[in-house]
Amino acid sequence: MSELSSASIAAAALAIVDAKGVAGFTIRAVAERLGVTPMALYHHVSDKAALAALVVDAAMSERPMATARGIWREDLWEMARWMRAGTLAHPALAHLRRIHRVWTPSMLRMTERWLNLWQQSGLAPREAVLAATTSSMAIVGLVAEESLFREMQLPDAGMLAMLPSAQAVFSARHDPDAVFELAVRSMIDGLHVQLSRMSKPAVARTARTGSPRATKQAAPKSRRKQRRTRR
Repeated sequence: MSELSSASIAAAALAIVDAKGVAGFTIRAVAERLGVTPMALYHHVSDKAALAALVVDAAMSERPMATARGIWREDLWEMARWMRAGTLAHPALAHLRRIHRVWTPSMLRMTERWLNLWQQSGLAPREAVLAATTSSMAIVGLVAEESLFREMQLPDAGMLAMLPSAQAVFSARHDPDAVFELAVRSMIDGLHVQLSRMSKPAVARTARTGSPRATKQAAPKSRRKQRRTRR
């Protein structure tokens, strides 16, 4: 038996999650794989949530994020590819994280970089945050559905006999990598266009008045001046 460490525990737990899914993720199973008692693990992890956090960080550390090139669209795309590769390599991890509701240093570094790239796009701060959160959730959902469809059995011909459009959907064959790139790039471009339009009126108001609140503040003064004139 090798000496226990956070790294060895995380590796053993990750192997169990990959092989048996969330159902097999227990302190006892990890202890047995390492040849120790469950109590021995509690010197390193306080509970299953802490163990789940170790596993998530270990999986994310397998593939370093690509070095930023300074082209925000391409850097967002490379991060999306990185997210997808990690999820497809360990499909049960997303479910594990949802169950235990963990946040880890690796996850937060990814969040930091994702928003930073959107801020480089020229969007106003509020719209950049909206773009970052919307695109992140969309990509996570897209990859989760891709993982699900890889394991699901498609509807049989009898179910689709009277549904030609559904039949066309399920009989189509596309390159999953190309489909993912099309979806992500379209989403990035679409969000940027729409949110740029949303931020332009606010920018224009600020440019005319010097402050978004100036127009609201000027109105009461104007009304007071009109009342004094009538008197």
